[in-house]
Amino acid sequence: MNRDDQYDEYDDDGRKSKSQRKREMHELQALGEALCALTPEKIRSLDLAPALAEAALFSKTLTSHEARRRHMQYMGRLVREHAGDPDGEEVAALRRALDDLDHRKRAGDAAFHQAEAWRDQLVAGNLDLVEEIAARHPDLDRQHVLTLARNAAREIAWAKPPKAGRALFRYLRDLPAGPADSGAPGPADPADPGNGGTRG
Repeated sequence: MNRDDQYDEYDDDGRKSKSQRKREMHELQALGEALCALTPEKIRSLDLAPALAEAALFSKTLTSHEARRRHMQYMGRLVREHAGDPDGEEVAALRRALDDLDHRKRAGDAAFHQAEAWRDQLVAGNLDLVEEIAARHPDLDRQHVLTLARNAAREIAWAKPPKAGRALFRYLRDLPAGPADSGAPGPADPADPGNGGTRG
């Protein structure tokens, strides 16, 4: 924000300008929309005021576009009512909680795609990759991974259902975070792709 924008935020008497109040209203509504976009489990995991959590959960039942539009406006008012000043600590804490959930989702997506790539390379015959994975995950069961990779390759060759391919993906996806993963959480995506490298 430049200095002119800072001056524009306030009227001559020091009160927030109409445009600033409008920006804050839109930001609070965006926070409410972000809450409604979370899964019910994640909504319940946040330390929200009961009315705010209940309204976010209620949004899951709305199918009409107009009803959802009105509810999102209501969510913005609820965020202001229960989280206080847009510049206050409550709203800042809510932003941090949503940012943390977004970070975990992105980390989970990255781990999902890493597991896919590892599985595809192992099934294609790059068995030396096991040592690279083991360097990142010391508890890796090398023999188990090699067995699954060879079985998955046979499934492809014999046009069989990708049972071993899915098992290999799940094993790689669920590896506990190692030192090189900087504590990144495991992916939350429940899909179990087969040998084709796609979800489902």
